[in-house]
Amino acid sequence: MQKHTADQSRLNAVRNEILDIAMHLDAKETEKRRQRAAERALRARRGIEDHFESRRLATQFSEDDERLRHFG
Repeated sequence: MQKHTADQSRLNAVRNEILDIAMHLDAKETEKRRQRAAERALRARRGIEDHFESRRLATQFSEDDERLRHFG
């Protein structure tokens, strides 16, 4: 009976270790997904900022060209 208890104890220890490893791997994968999502959001935000900056500059250049035409 004592051997059965020792075997059961070792089995539980192995199960716990496997569970710990699985949880660690899952946490790493979750962190990687979160990191990729943050990078995508940053790229999107930069793209939007670039778009509006381009529009602002185009408007400014257009206004400058218009002033030059009127005032030489």
